[in-house]
Amino acid sequence: MRWENRFSKDAVAVDASEIRELLKVLADPRIISFAGGIPDPALFPMAEMNKIVSALESDPDIYRQAMQYSPTEGYLPLREWIAARVTTPQISLQTENVLITNGAQQSLTLLASTLIDNGDAIAVASPTYLGALQVFSGRRPRYLSIATDEDGLLPEEVERAFKQGCKFLYTIPDFQNPGGMTIPEDRRRRIVELAHQYDVPVIEDTAYRALYYDAPPPPSLLEIEGQLLGEERWQDEGLVMQLGTVSKTMMPALRVGWTIAAASLIEKLVLLKQANDLHTSTFNQIIAHELAINVLDQHVEKLREVYGQRRDAMVAALQKYLPNSTRFTVPGGGMFVWLTLPEGLDAKILLEKALPEAELAFVPGASFHTDGGGKNTIRLSFSTNSPEVIDDGMKKLSALISRESSVVLT
Repeated sequence: MRWENRFSKDAVAVDASEIRELLKVLADPRIISFAGGIPDPALFPMAEMNKIVSALESDPDIYRQAMQYSPTEGYLPLREWIAARVTTPQISLQTENVLITNGAQQSLTLLASTLIDNGDAIAVASPTYLGALQVFSGRRPRYLSIATDEDGLLPEEVERAFKQGCKFLYTIPDFQNPGGMTIPEDRRRRIVELAHQYDVPVIEDTAYRALYYDAPPPPSLLEIEGQLLGEERWQDEGLVMQLGTVSKTMMPALRVGWTIAAASLIEKLVLLKQANDLHTSTFNQIIAHELAINVLDQHVEKLREVYGQRRDAMVAALQKYLPNSTRFTVPGGGMFVWLTLPEGLDAKILLEKALPEAELAFVPGASFHTDGGGKNTIRLSFSTNSPEVIDDGMKKLSALISRESSVVLT
């Protein structure tokens, strides 16, 4: 029997993540990896987590509660903390607006199940987060790719997609994965205005919002929508769905994320989550909440300092070594620098040479595009390597690009 002949059409539509596949070959300690968009485990707040766990273990009643089933909506104190933290002068969010999920990835999965039917048009940036494309592709949509520049989504291209009747827009406005771009405030306001003009929902992924190294990002799309509508109207007419996670600021293994949206949408997402996994780990939610209220702010300050130094090291090395034929972004935060190679230079082929010859890895950019583009682009992550290792890696990468570019250009 051939199992592939029995797969559903939705299952067939999902391809392997090139990043996940690439990570499998990076066990060799000689390889310098700029591939994984992951936090540095050396910076995890382990001591604080161990204290929290010890305190739980010392109280048998609470410890048993942590091991029990819990409401699908999520651990109430955590939902209250999220609602209070995201509340703005224009929108006083309630726990009814917050659903705890198994990371922001499950938020995407639940929203895809709720909003996408086979053949629906959905709008995404070019490039955009590969993990979102994996989720959406399982619903077999039709993609409308929105062009970007150094400031992210182009509003006129957003309007073009909205006019074509897209079901929703997915965007990462702050320090985007993979491009590193941040959408300025005037564009954000225009995107929210267009969403209401054409009645198109917007999924705002804020995974990297707290990781800024120069200045805080502009107001979120949710904040701007609150300014536009006011609290009472937002609960009935809000189109922005905001996703958050502790994966980039605390620990990915907690698998704690959330969706913020109008209560009527949250109600449907809760039903789908019940059918999916009943609830997110009670134990992990309690730990996430304790970390959030006790150490998150000072921990994020440390992350900004360390990651900011690594960002600076990568930018400086690229400016020093990279040939003039290659362009790159200078992100104000997040974890990624985006390279655009000369036309004709294929990043996948470059990677095949980089692994054995230079002993370094990166992610070819084509997989972040839905329109077949991006073959000459590269995503580099600076989050897990020291400035010294980054400098050495960028020197090797730049030498390889120079060599291969001279072949292509001649």
